[in-house]
Amino acid sequence: MFAILAFALGSSALKRPTADKFATLTKGIEAWAALDLDAKFAVNVGDASGNLYTWVSKDGFTMQDRLEGASLSKWPAAVMISGLVNDGTMSYDDKPSKYLDWWTKDPQDSRSKVTLRHLLSFTSGYKKDTSAGFCLGFLKCAEKLYEAATDYGPPGERFEYLSIHLQFAGAMAVAASGKEITTLFEEYLYKPFNMTRTSWYPEREPQMATGIVSTGDDFEQLLSRLLTEKVLSKEVTTMMETDWTKPPIHPSGDGWFGHYGMGHWWECFGYSKPSEHAPLPQRCLDYHIQAGPGEFGFYPMIDRSGGGGEAGPKRPPYYFSIPLQEPDALSGVPEYLRILAKPMADLILAGHEPSEVPKQAILNITGGLIRRDVVFIQGELLDCECAKGGKGEPWAAMVKGLPEDEPRANRQEILNAGHGITLLDIVRVHEEVGDCKCKGRKQAMQRSAEIAR
Repeated sequence: MFAILAFALGSSALKRPTADKFATLTKGIEAWAALDLDAKFAVNVGDASGNLYTWVSKDGFTMQDRLEGASLSKWPAAVMISGLVNDGTMSYDDKPSKYLDWWTKDPQDSRSKVTLRHLLSFTSGYKKDTSAGFCLGFLKCAEKLYEAATDYGPPGERFEYLSIHLQFAGAMAVAASGKEITTLFEEYLYKPFNMTRTSWYPEREPQMATGIVSTGDDFEQLLSRLLTEKVLSKEVTTMMETDWTKPPIHPSGDGWFGHYGMGHWWECFGYSKPSEHAPLPQRCLDYHIQAGPGEFGFYPMIDRSGGGGEAGPKRPPYYFSIPLQEPDALSGVPEYLRILAKPMADLILAGHEPSEVPKQAILNITGGLIRRDVVFIQGELLDCECAKGGKGEPWAAMVKGLPEDEPRANRQEILNAGHGITLLDIVRVHEEVGDCKCKGRKQAMQRSAEIAR
């Protein structure tokens, strides 16, 4: 695929970026916001040298806003626990029974074979979440959870996207260190990663997988230090960023996001067609993107690829994030901004001006939405009123020229055939229809306000 890109561009077809090399990305993001596709958000980019670009919407949002993250918690929680592996307090091969006297050692019980590695990669054998009921004290609550969780199988055979794995991993960390869970967060996450406005709730019995409240600035600090391996060693980082759910693990991950590392996704959008039990395709192996999005749309990621192969043009490894807290009803929309904006950043960091790149080359490096994406976004945002557009906009303008969806086709096959729209097309759509206000966003905000009251 990269060969196609290189052929399409040629050595003389590109203009070097101007002084404001992110101007084209900015124009596309502003068009996205003006169409009411996301609100109160930012886009943040940086490499080993530090911050390169931050765009913040002009609706009162800041990178210091404290945002609930739900599953955004999983990656930093796993990072915190891995800090105890980094300093030798624990090993990924340790079994819970080494530290927790209530965890079975019976070889006839499959739970006796669980390791910290299984828990952090969500392959421990537990098949569903359950509740510990009323309890006080992190370890006591973990013990009650252990007693209540009776649906499990052998470890290392199934991937299950559940919270229970991290709760037990946290209990191992508390018991191994002899420190309170709040102290562990302070010593192994907040201080070393400079996350000064991040916390978990409930305070004394935090939900490891869902309890985070954080900021765009704090996540930039986390991503920067993970990228440069300034806190965790390369060995530990590599273990965290291994694909632990490739076949024969069943299923091999989530059909939309990809496979799983430790507390985060090895991202591979839409790889599951024709089968979500398949190995990752070469394009996703080449991209080597680690991502940890949460329920409300906050989307942080690290691209270690450096480009090359099917990962597109050569560029430095870098981090990219979209900080926001969309209402739950709209939480699926920011993923599509990530799909459009990240390839623009790839090109810019490689020294290319995106507006001078052939559209097909952008689609080849995963930089496009297909018809089914637009249909999904419309299903969440519903009807919109646009300043210059008529009924059915901006959706009609977004799908103009796209063929009907092929439900069984892999999204990359569709993009390779030229059937997609890029962030530059979003600019065109905005020029055609003007600013929009969408009914679905208004309804979602009203529901959120009612819940808050």
